[in-house]
Amino acid sequence: MSQSISVVTFDGDETLWVFQAAMQKGLEVAARRFAAEGLSRRDGVPVTAEWLGELRESVARLMRFNNARMEDIRRAAFELASKDVGASDQFTECVFHEFMDVRHSSMTAYDDAAACLETLKQRGYRLGLVTNGNSRPAVLGLERAFEVVVVAADCGFRKPDPRIYHHTADRFGVKPGACVHVGDHVVEDVQAAAAAGMRAVWIDRAESRSETAAWRTISRLDQMPGLFGG
Repeated sequence: MSQSISVVTFDGDETLWVFQAAMQKGLEVAARRFAAEGLSRRDGVPVTAEWLGELRESVARLMRFNNARMEDIRRAAFELASKDVGASDQFTECVFHEFMDVRHSSMTAYDDAAACLETLKQRGYRLGLVTNGNSRPAVLGLERAFEVVVVAADCGFRKPDPRIYHHTADRFGVKPGACVHVGDHVVEDVQAAAAAGMRAVWIDRAESRSETAAWRTISRLDQMPGLFGG
């Protein structure tokens, strides 16, 4: 079966690079910026990273943001926070950009990512990135690994819609059955890629050993090349 595989695609956040820790750091810096300006919520409660995160999720659920860029969702969340605390538009822009700077500068690739990508490329596999997010591989020096990069906000399909994987296969000029997709999210990466006709590899770094629809399960990316033999 593996002989027909020519394309390997990867999720980005929490698959190739650490995302949650960087986002949390950015939110904490933003919350401190509100505090430094003496800005509190209208109910008198201090602005916290948790509250800023909750606002972002509430904005993301709004219909008009269904296919919005992550930057636009985050900016709208900071606008909502600023409105609540009575901050100026200028402050909103400052805190938004400070958050984005910290979030991107705090990103780190997993220690097994670069070697995995390089080994697969040397073996002749064509590599792609399929992401709902706004993290870019160039920030981590991984951009040269990918022949195709598919971003949900650009293509109009967002995981777990299987059409984002059909779109990816089309970009490579192959059928979904010639592709393996690797990701950490059981629904967005495993179930959705499998529904699209790809083989799905679940990277379970916590080694929870849960039952999934995955073709294979790994706990580290350096296990990937071994799935294809050689």
